[in-house]
Amino acid sequence: MDRRLTSSGARALRVAYPRTFALLGDDVRPAVWSSPAVRALETAEIVAAAAGTEDIEVHQSLYAQDVSAFFSELKAADALCVIAVGHAPFVDQLAGRLLGTCPPFGKGTAVAIDLLEVPIGRGVLRWFVAGPEVASWEELALVERGLSGATSDLVSCADAFLANSDDSKALLDFRVSLRRVRSLLQFLEPWQSKKQNRRCEHTLKELQVASAHLRALDILSETVDGLVESGELGENSLLPMACAKERALECSSFVTHMRKQHSLKELKGLARDLGQLSWKSKVAERGLSSQDFKERFDQLFNEVDEDLFGLDLRDGDAVYVARRDAKEMHYVAERLGDVLGAERAQMSEALDEIQRELGALSDARSNKQLADECSKSPRFRGVRADLGVVARDQAEVVSAITSGLERREADARPEKATKKSALELEQKSKAKKKESKDKKKYKKTKAAPKETESGSEEPQAEATSPETSAESQPQD
Repeated sequence: MDRRLTSSGARALRVAYPRTFALLGDDVRPAVWSSPAVRALETAEIVAAAAGTEDIEVHQSLYAQDVSAFFSELKAADALCVIAVGHAPFVDQLAGRLLGTCPPFGKGTAVAIDLLEVPIGRGVLRWFVAGPEVASWEELALVERGLSGATSDLVSCADAFLANSDDSKALLDFRVSLRRVRSLLQFLEPWQSKKQNRRCEHTLKELQVASAHLRALDILSETVDGLVESGELGENSLLPMACAKERALECSSFVTHMRKQHSLKELKGLARDLGQLSWKSKVAERGLSSQDFKERFDQLFNEVDEDLFGLDLRDGDAVYVARRDAKEMHYVAERLGDVLGAERAQMSEALDEIQRELGALSDARSNKQLADECSKSPRFRGVRADLGVVARDQAEVVSAITSGLERREADARPEKATKKSALELEQKSKAKKKESKDKKKYKKTKAAPKETESGSEEPQAEATSPETSAESQPQD
């Protein structure tokens, strides 16, 4: 009784039923009857919208599958046309009784029968329309489910941060959830309506930019604490306290900004908005296949791979962009693995490892820059020497990470080149084999021998290939 339509099934019906019930004609004003079951009522609402009517009558006979009761209600009906939304096998039994024989009803199938006799007896088939294919909508449903889960996590993380803004992990979780939703939206951008995509992207980006400095202070504070523990900074250093005070000021400013902008309320509205994605018209009409999503992922992954292969690790901006792109692909593979398949979903871990390595480099650069900036602030007047220690230490970390990654990249290049050469050789080998097969095929294709009057065979000219010779074709 309480089972609902699947989202893919409902979407398929909304696309198919306007065409189906247009077959009734423009002048027909049908009455829509429905079983009281939830899935039938949901279907009836789609039927009513497609047929241009608002009222839906609930008939228990359709759920009880009582043929006699249903025919009695039908005879008493004032409407000249009744659309009854019921269940299998009842609808098959009704159609068979009225028509003698009828193709089986699949999900979403509709049949129109003219009743010519009173009391109700035999009918005449007007049309039969099989239920719509839902496979093209199932992938959309999986994607929507993944995005909906990510936006729900975002709202929860925002709520947790506002409840305990002093917790650096709460801030980190909030920022990760922001980036995750943004990554999914950027992946879906070719298929999602521009208006919805841009509106959501604006909200998310604003919060991410506004919280960036607070996160940078948390990273710096963690580094300072580590230097105190290692002895690089004295146990009595006042720098940790100065960082904590600076963090408190920045946190207060950001929380005030969030409350002033009603950010939590806005994020909840965004979650409701993305609960029903607004797809572009072509997607809404035809759906998308898993192959569409896989091709999009492969295209973006190849772009990231190319950027990483030629990455200048000494260019801070380039490293930041490469890390961001790897992180975005990690979140997409993580959340949409059901659509992308196991092979691509497994790339999530490798992408996460890449972004972590580049992240360590970016964080060290950020720490050095922030330490230099803080040393110019009056609030850090008494700890400038310690900030100098932090800046020098982080410069050394940048140098060490850069050198290590460059050595590893240099070692990997011959392997990549070898793999590429092997792939090219394999492709050439396949091309030559195909060319050889084609030649043999054409040599065997000869005209059938023709007998002369004396009974002997007359040799025929060998059939020639419609293609040019191998010598005249470009070589791979």
